[in-house]
Amino acid sequence: MASVDRLPSGKWRATVVLPLRTEDGRKRRITKTHRLRSVVVAWAQELEGAVAAGKWLHPKGADVTLAEYRERWAAQRLAEGRSSAKVGDSHWRNHIEPVWGGHPVGLITRPELRAWVKRMAETQCAKCRGYPGVKGDGMLARHKVTLTGAAAARAAKRKEPLEQVCTGTGQAPGLGAWTIQGAVTHLSALLTAAVDDGLIPANPALRLGLPPTRPKPVFFWTRSEAAAIVAQLDGLNATAVDLAMHVGLRPGELFGLKRRYVDTGIWLIHVHGVATRDGWKPHAKTAKSHRAVPVPPKLRAAIAARCEEIGPDDLVFPAPTGGVWDDRNFAERVFAPAVRAAGVKTGTPYDMRHTAASWLVQAGVDLQRVQELLGHEKYSTTLRYAHLRPGAFDEVLAAWGDVEARADR
Repeated sequence: MASVDRLPSGKWRATVVLPLRTEDGRKRRITKTHRLRSVVVAWAQELEGAVAAGKWLHPKGADVTLAEYRERWAAQRLAEGRSSAKVGDSHWRNHIEPVWGGHPVGLITRPELRAWVKRMAETQCAKCRGYPGVKGDGMLARHKVTLTGAAAARAAKRKEPLEQVCTGTGQAPGLGAWTIQGAVTHLSALLTAAVDDGLIPANPALRLGLPPTRPKPVFFWTRSEAAAIVAQLDGLNATAVDLAMHVGLRPGELFGLKRRYVDTGIWLIHVHGVATRDGWKPHAKTAKSHRAVPVPPKLRAAIAARCEEIGPDDLVFPAPTGGVWDDRNFAERVFAPAVRAAGVKTGTPYDMRHTAASWLVQAGVDLQRVQELLGHEKYSTTLRYAHLRPGAFDEVLAAWGDVEARADR
């Protein structure tokens, strides 16, 4: 049986005796502390149940922290050349690491994860959310925070620890549903990999009951707005933006386009490589991202001239230094200033992709054809644009007309 006692600090501690012994023959015990007694009791009960059912693995899962495991996981993905190796870094730094980074992988439980999701959804510590140099776990009571950046430099100068206890009392709104979903999805991916590696028997982050996400309105620029943005650019930047507005290349696909993948004989672009924040990678996002898209006639002369002056492995749209564009740098230094100067509604480079899809659907192009052109993995993604089809509401308008006509009679 687990024992539960209260520490001088006021926190509760649960101790579970495992059916294992240390090197000197003593029984191995695992403890957990928390400010809530219910949390440590739930943890102990779940752990004892897993041990009794033979579903708890030890010592691997209990000796490796989530931060240590994620470091190995990320290194392996980079070694495999997978461009998504850094996807989720922001979620890890801001929402996962402060809470779970030092937690043993084998001791992460569903009750704790549910409480974490609830905290993120309800209220946050205003101090932790208001200062970029402070990362906290989102609790409103006294909680641990990790100082980073300038805040960490100031603490080091004062010889203060980087890990401190936050005493902020102000409340800030909870995180949005999309942010929570992203954080949980990244954590779940880590735990699924830990299952595959034999560290834990099951993923406790599956089916946690997340706050419902609301579909975002489809954002796109009109043709006149897009022309105004392009008019603020020159040279390759103007050609790149105009191309993305028409064919819907992702920023990574646009900046990763090499000369060898542009067929000027039949005017097709073959999407195979992508630009990432770690450089160029020889693969697209998903299987359906490998596709061919036509080159708009208005851009063929400019693209042909560029292709004639570069080698087969040179980038068609390189950064000013000749390397691969970092999408953040392009957005800050090129795209955002052009949007502001054009005086149109604010958007991101990725919205050029939404713009291309919207134009095609409004022109009557079949949704399945749009899916193929943009490389959507799921048809449901393309259905977001269905309301833009010509005549999409003719039946409704006709019905209203019949009703009004009968009312007049």
